[in-house]
Amino acid sequence: MHYLLKYSGLLILKLVMVMLILHPEEKSLTVAVSPDSSLIINGKSNVNRFQCAYDISQFSDSLEIGFTSEKPLIYFSNAQLTLKNMSFNCGHKAINRDFHELLKTEQFPSINLELISAEGEPESNMINTKLNITISGISKIYDLMVEVDNTAKGILICGSLHIDINDFNLDPPKKLLGMIKVSNYINIDFNLGVKTSL
Repeated sequence: MHYLLKYSGLLILKLVMVMLILHPEEKSLTVAVSPDSSLIINGKSNVNRFQCAYDISQFSDSLEIGFTSEKPLIYFSNAQLTLKNMSFNCGHKAINRDFHELLKTEQFPSINLELISAEGEPESNMINTKLNITISGISKIYDLMVEVDNTAKGILICGSLHIDINDFNLDPPKKLLGMIKVSNYINIDFNLGVKTSL
């Protein structure tokens, strides 16, 4: 479930990358996430599947992003996002409790995401991004490919990330004396609507 947090952060970073690619000559960009966006983490155990959704309303504040373009890469500064663990909902109190125990929410109440760089061709709607994610005090860098499309409301960024929670030294919960085991792997699916201003 902690993956949810990571992924939501990744989505925001991707949005920023898209903006930069569209306006490479700019030095800064203001990005706002649309309330009709979605970020869902899909996981499974040996007996069932589960979904955890992030509260998109937490993205109400705009982000001011700095960047420089060194073709074919765009490098970012101040492209950081803090996600509160408590803003994830897995649909059941017991699962939410396990989620916060896994993420050590009392000690590490949030997940930090930082967009490092983005790369893409002007004629393609696919962008490769590099993200630094910090969960429970441990940071890892990931390469993530996202799809970017123009819509009547702005820009739509979509993608899916496959993650191993062991990368952050997190142990999946076990129930009923170990009979129910949650998989180390999860998929994060996101559809992020974004509006930008220069």
